[in-house]
Amino acid sequence: MQHVWFKTINNLNNLYFIVQYKSEKIGVVNARNIDCENRTCESGIFFPEGKYSKTFIPAIVAIMTMEFGFRLFGAFKGYARVLKTNKAVQNMIRSTGYERCDGQEDVENQLYEITREKFLKKAGKLIRAMYTVTGNEEGMTLTIFREDFTNEIVMKWEEIGKKHADVIRVEEGEEGRIYHLK
Repeated sequence: MQHVWFKTINNLNNLYFIVQYKSEKIGVVNARNIDCENRTCESGIFFPEGKYSKTFIPAIVAIMTMEFGFRLFGAFKGYARVLKTNKAVQNMIRSTGYERCDGQEDVENQLYEITREKFLKKAGKLIRAMYTVTGNEEGMTLTIFREDFTNEIVMKWEEIGKKHADVIRVEEGEEGRIYHLK
């Protein structure tokens, strides 16, 4: 059943990433139902209850995910679903520019919407703080690892990124291609 399910999400319209911190796999982030024509998607993060779930790391991952979509792939609008009872996540995503969609007040898994403009306006200071905390003052980078050069989906996303991202420079090395972005 898992193999059948995986085939339904292993395509250009869904991206899933494992969040790794200090060599430990601690969560998952995704962008799903990606519509390249309208440049929209729904994203989500999952951190199981544990030593990292109530730290700054989920917030940084959420900001990085939004920045990834808006800056690297030129998304116009994003969506997220948050449980009605999860006030901490609601507060966090509102601080980055998300707004709850109309008609969601009584829905258990509420839909929120964000635009690129709202994100950049609301989260600008958070982004600068994130790069300071992570020690990456230069800004966003994307690495396409050499072992992924034969992955058709990764190569298609690299082409999409080349069309929409503000690339400062590209480095080619043993590890792969590293894109440095504005």
